[in-house]
Amino acid sequence: MGTTGERRASATDTDTAILEIVRRRHETSRVEISRELGVTAATVTYAVKRLLEAELLLESGFARSNGGKRASLLRLNDQARWAIGCTIDADRLSLAGVDLTGALRARVAVPLGPSPELAEVGGALRRALTMIRPESQAHSATGIGLAIPHGFGDHGPELLQGLTDGLEIPFISANAPACAALGSFWSGEQPESGLCATVHMDAGLGLAILQDGRPLQLGPNSSASLDHVGIDPGGPPCVCGGRGCLHQYASARAIIERASRTGDLAHHLGLRLTDSSLSSDVVLIALAADRGDPRARDVFVAAVSAVAQAVWSATSWLGIRTVVLSGPGMQAAPALVGETMDRLFTARARSLGTEVSASVSQVQPHPCAVGAAVLALQTFMTPGRASRNGLAGAGVPAGQGD
Repeated sequence: MGTTGERRASATDTDTAILEIVRRRHETSRVEISRELGVTAATVTYAVKRLLEAELLLESGFARSNGGKRASLLRLNDQARWAIGCTIDADRLSLAGVDLTGALRARVAVPLGPSPELAEVGGALRRALTMIRPESQAHSATGIGLAIPHGFGDHGPELLQGLTDGLEIPFISANAPACAALGSFWSGEQPESGLCATVHMDAGLGLAILQDGRPLQLGPNSSASLDHVGIDPGGPPCVCGGRGCLHQYASARAIIERASRTGDLAHHLGLRLTDSSLSSDVVLIALAADRGDPRARDVFVAAVSAVAQAVWSATSWLGIRTVVLSGPGMQAAPALVGETMDRLFTARARSLGTEVSASVSQVQPHPCAVGAAVLALQTFMTPGRASRNGLAGAGVPAGQGD
């Protein structure tokens, strides 16, 4: 029994690796797959046969001849699987539907009331599912991924179970920064191999690390919080017992509080200053800063500068060379964020003889929603995984994808 289980797991891993290679290359041959994976041609042949029978791969013609028999080319059947990603913000629930290539095919947002209860969020999810595709097609999705919002922590699995109870679709969750990282990776913003860090700034500040395109750990705790990274030993006291923690300078709430103390800036920008408007208020500040408003620029650049300092502390010792920043505020002013990160992060590494890159994610409409759908694809898209997790109402607890 143990040997059979090991073989099945190995075959599933091979299938997943082949699908990823074909996705990246768009078209490729069995020979090229064998060479990249470092496995025998027979292993690839058997795996490709399984994937063709499952209609995940298609034959797409022949490669150029080099004097011998032309190799047949393979491509993804992008209509064979699709998945849904879900994010829960303070004022709305958003869904993104992606196909097997990770391309965005559908999106929908449903408003939420102030401080919504779980029942309201669950009802919004069910309405959104009927809107993103007809009901019969919504439940034909390969899976649904949920980006666990900031602050839920260990309650993520309970949230997931409560929201998806009764849905005839497999599901999985990960922390919002990990989902943002996956959305960025599948959109080609990160290298195909090695370590890459994604810093996600929204209600909180989180750091997710991918290795070869996979989160180092799944589940609600799949990213490290940067909220209590100390950046100023002489700063204000924090509830954690330290002083000068990052969230006191760069969280959404800190940015808005600083804007509120800056003359009539909050009134001038039309900030709502409510718990449900944290994200949209930060976007307004970032947009004004990007347009050159000096007061908004001072507020926003101070926050990004604090992030740059924390990112240096969190990544330099790991030898991470690529950093992607995401979140509504960051993505509203990419040039200004890039300029600040270059001055305080990449230039610092360069002075030590190390080349690093820092960029702002451009994944739209929501990197977390796209990444959550990608998580579902990665977890459920191989033939064996899809069937084992496809029971009506069954779910995969966070971090325990088969």
